[in-house]
Amino acid sequence: MALSALQGEITRISGNKTFRVTISYKKVHPIYRKIVAYKKSFLVHSENEHVVGEKVSIVPSTTRISKMKHYVFVNDTKVSEK
Repeated sequence: MALSALQGEITRISGNKTFRVTISYKKVHPIYRKIVAYKKSFLVHSENEHVVGEKVSIVPSTTRISKMKHYVFVNDTKVSEK
């Protein structure tokens, strides 16, 4: 089973190799049928340098990195803006 990549924006640098990435998405509310915006934040591990505001792609790691870090960057490349 292939794990799908999530695309988000780096919102915080938490340490030397830890970054907080926020994923934003919109979904239809099941009862009211209105479009609602949701946000989810993940702690991500990377050996490379990144800056706040950078658009990135992340995937779940095969093993847990720490108690809160479960994700890594995909090839540490930036997401192209369309």
